[in-house]
Formats: sequence, structure tokens, C-alpha cells
Amino acid sequence: MYRVERSPYRIQRDVLYALLLLELSSRFGKSRGGFLWVLVEPIAHLLVPILIFTYIRARAVPGVEYPVFLVYGFLPFLLFKAICLQIIDGTNANQGLLSYRQVLLMDVFIAKAVGHFVIQAVVFLVVLVGLGMLGFHVLPVRPIELAGVIAMTFLMAFGLGLLFAAVASLVPDARAAIKILFMPLYFASGILFPVTRFPDHWVQILSINPVLHLVELSRVAAVEGYRPMPYTSILYPLALGMVTTLIGLMLYRQRFLTKVTM
Repeated sequence: MYRVERSPYRIQRDVLYALLLLELSSRFGKSRGGFLWVLVEPIAHLLVPILIFTYIRARAVPGVEYPVFLVYGFLPFLLFKAICLQIIDGTNANQGLLSYRQVLLMDVFIAKAVGHFVIQAVVFLVVLVGLGMLGFHVLPVRPIELAGVIAMTFLMAFGLGLLFAAVASLVPDARAAIKILFMPLYFASGILFPVTRFPDHWVQILSINPVLHLVELSRVAAVEGYRPMPYTSILYPLALGMVTTLIGLMLYRQRFLTKVTM
């Protein structure tokens, strides 16, 4: 019997594919109800503000349908949040898999990030189809730009997730503190209403938040005639994503990779 040797690339591909399937199956479960349960949280995030601000308080964004405004604000935020938190939790998950020499913790991080990217993409496609059936104009006017914003969101979330994972491995209590920070970040990212309603000095302070830039860029790419805050920049979240990813990879090598390979 001849033994077929696999290349390192093929081994890496198979490991990532297996971990991705494991991540998706753990999220969706073995029943159809698992898929529906995954949809409940993000759809609830969307429906509650839509009902409160559109139908109860009649709040509107000039020139923009409020549900569409809301959806394209949630798109980068929930993607950013899901990837960050899953990478942080990845240091405690799948410990048994790390006993296999082919599997590294970075493989777990990548599988979790890609898995939740797929989940969020499916969720938002379902939401957009639903809003389209209700008569809203949901198709992005500049889809390539929107894809670029999503790519920047993924990059920055992955880099910050690596940083947070390294911090949480050194200070276990930091894990809970980091998760709590996403609540004020939610309100500071201009998801429920445009930040241009605030005084200019408050807008300058809020513009420090890179997620706000991603939210504004998402709406610019999706909605015709949308006016973002005056400090919106594409270079800020892009540069931050590249820098945090680089630093995160360095910390990963020092904090996790050396422990696995020693």
C-alpha cells in the first residue's frame, strides 16, 4: 500500500474546511430550528428599533427610508461584534482539537471569523429580501464600495479580536469587560440615528470611533444621496485594521504560537 503525502497547503485547507464546518454546525445545530434561532437575534435587533422609531415615534432620516438606514448601519456593526467576540472566545473553545499537531489556534480563529461572516451574510440577505418584499429600496447603489467596507470591517474586527484575545489570556477578567464595551459602542456608532444631529464638537469626539466610519461608509455605498458626517474617512478604519492585524499577529506569535510549538 502506498501512502499519499499531502502538501502543507492541502493539509491547511482541509483543517480550515473541517473547522469551518464544525463552527457552522455548532451554531445552526442539527435541526431546522437551529437556523431559525440564529436569525432571531439580528432580526430582533432590527425590528425593535424599526417599530419604535418609524411607527411609534414617526422618526425619519431625511431622504432615506429608516429601515434601510438601520439595516446598513447594523451590517458592519454586528459583523464587527460577532468576529471580535468569537475570536476572544476561541482561546477557550476547541481545546481538544489543539492536541492534533495539524491544528493551530490561528486555524480556530480563522474558522470562527469566516463562519460568522457567512452567518451574518445569510442573515442580512434574508432581512434585505424581506424588506424588499415590503417595498423598500434595499439594493445598494454602489455594491463594490459596500463590499470594500465589509472587507475593511472583517480586517479590523480580526485584528482587534487578536489583540483582545491576547489581553484576555493575560487578564481573564478583561474578557467580560471587553464584552461590556460593545454596549456603549453600539450607541456611539450612529446605528439608530445619524450622528450629524449632535453638535459639531460631539461629532468630532464620536469620530474617534472607527466603527462609526464603517457605518457611515456602508450607508454611503448603499443609499443614494446619503450625507455622512463630515469627518468620515476611508483611510482611518483601513489603516487601523492593518495596524491592529499586524500587532495582533505579533502578539499571537508571542503569546499563543510559542506555547503550542514548545
